[in-house]
Amino acid sequence: MYGIINLIHSDPLFYALNNKIEIKRDTAFNILGMIEKDELDAGMVSLVQFLNSDLKLIETANIHTLSNTMSTLLISRNKHIENNIEIAVTSLTATTSFYLSLILNKMGIKYELIKSKYTDAQNLLNNNDYALVIGDDALLAYKSNYNIIFDIGYEFSRLFNLMPVYAVTASKRDFDHKIIDNAIAESKNYVEKSIIKNQTKVKKEILKFYYNTIKYDYNFEVNETVNFLKNIILKNEYINQ
Repeated sequence: MYGIINLIHSDPLFYALNNKIEIKRDTAFNILGMIEKDELDAGMVSLVQFLNSDLKLIETANIHTLSNTMSTLLISRNKHIENNIEIAVTSLTATTSFYLSLILNKMGIKYELIKSKYTDAQNLLNNNDYALVIGDDALLAYKSNYNIIFDIGYEFSRLFNLMPVYAVTASKRDFDHKIIDNAIAESKNYVEKSIIKNQTKVKKEILKFYYNTIKYDYNFEVNETVNFLKNIILKNEYINQ
């Protein structure tokens, strides 16, 4: 059984795999737990959570973009970013908040990440002037009335000259991923179906643009980012999280 993250970004891959392999859709955090408990053979997990685990990297399906991501946004009540700020962060993110820390450290901005039980922009901004929104909630905030300070994926790419990678396939042991690889190649044929079947309030024109940014293939650039984060974590370099 293979675990796929239950967010919009994975829908085309899900439809490409449907009926070809047994699939479990859940959060990246829960998928990691199920792999560790042998409830799944493999699945897509947060890159940062993977790097802090003992799981094996399987070089197949992952979530990355070339630069601009759209579904990883720092938003605010203010029009510009300031210093000494508090940022509300959903507990569902590990990798994106890690990228945000790298970005703010690089920019010399002092900050504190405040964990929140909420995921949507409105609630995250209730008690803080800044918020990190990811996934479907970020797409709902995209081109809304919220002030978008920056796209995390774009800023990470600009500052570090690397592609932002958010999730990778992991397993406790070797995993035959031929079916997954074939589905990656076929996934572009399921973009329209993903847009039609989408049950959220994300606008179709945003989804069309979004699916052009999301990539699943494991390549040299993905490996570069994986190794970059791995080295930071191994060196235990300070990240304000």
